[in-house]
Amino acid sequence: MRRLTCGAPRASLWHLPVRPRGGTLSKRPRPRLGRESKGRRTWYLGSIIWLAIASIAAGVAFAQATKGGYLTTADVNLRSGPGTKYDVVTTLPKGIKVNVVGREGNWLKVESKQGNKPGYISEKYARPLETQQVAQSKTASPSVAGAYRTLRDAELRDGPGTKFKVVATLPAGIKINVVRAEGDWLRVESKKGGKPGYVEVRTVERWKDK
Repeated sequence: MRRLTCGAPRASLWHLPVRPRGGTLSKRPRPRLGRESKGRRTWYLGSIIWLAIASIAAGVAFAQATKGGYLTTADVNLRSGPGTKYDVVTTLPKGIKVNVVGREGNWLKVESKQGNKPGYISEKYARPLETQQVAQSKTASPSVAGAYRTLRDAELRDGPGTKFKVVATLPAGIKINVVRAEGDWLRVESKKGGKPGYVEVRTVERWKDK
């Protein structure tokens, strides 16, 4: 008679997983980077750092190059912010020197050295002054000279600055004769022999015949 056996047949020993000595399965070691791979990685990181430093340096140089004296190339609106949506503070006449302290997009930030309210002008209507032009900024400029109209009551001073004495107060809407610009001030001379003086550029605009 054939002997019957209960349960599943035993698996052969070669079917069972073999556990290495020590009780844990060994991990495959991670491949090490060769000298060539390490060199490429170092070169890549160095290139990124160099480009970042160069970009920062270029930005600083550009910002510094923007600052300084500029000359208006046309009658230009001085606005309260960097864009045409901002209010017009005044109109700067062609040919005067302005002090630029910064840039926002295509707009130059202008600040008066006499402490007046700053504003912005479009870079299209101004160009940097050359060294020779800076030295001659107080000379007469034919493009500035001409007839102007006072926008409001304007103080006529005996020098180009608020530290100078007020000679007279010019009423709004009158016609005056400007002969040259000195910074943010215009030299006014009367054709009738009146005493000359200076008015702030933002208190006047060019005379327009009706």
